[in-house]
Amino acid sequence: MRPRRRVVIGIGSSLGDRLATLRAAIAALGADPDLDVIRESSRYESPPAGGPPQGDYVNAAVLIATSLPARQILERTLAVERSLGRTRPDPVRWGPRTIDLDLLWIEGEAVAEPDLEVPHPRLCGRVFALRPLLDVAPDARDPRTAVAYAALPEASAPIRKLDPS
Repeated sequence: MRPRRRVVIGIGSSLGDRLATLRAAIAALGADPDLDVIRESSRYESPPAGGPPQGDYVNAAVLIATSLPARQILERTLAVERSLGRTRPDPVRWGPRTIDLDLLWIEGEAVAEPDLEVPHPRLCGRVFALRPLLDVAPDARDPRTAVAYAALPEASAPIRKLDPS
């Protein structure tokens, strides 16, 4: 049996009741018997990163503990997306979506496959992914370089926090 390790899943929504959709995604992840939700981040609002003109996103992250391999974690997140109305492939690349779940980080593990890369390839340059990750795993480090994510300039970049402090 594989050892349990910490995993961070990023969650974003730009359509409909964004906060309710985030709550539904977190509940669905927590209902999976192989994914133990340990902690939730604050919610943040930010403009989209690329793509066509669209509304702002609400983003968050959850820290889970699991012994599942990366591929199975990805399959579970895609199932949650489908259950919340997302279809893939997206009709418009980087377009608006009801829900987006990204496997951001697995403690001590790097994955490089054609359709799965962990840590997420754009994690370090996106404050809307990095800040929620640091909320739930402030000691997280890049497994390839051992650089602490908290030391990156983007970790302190401005972003609108929706939760009260």
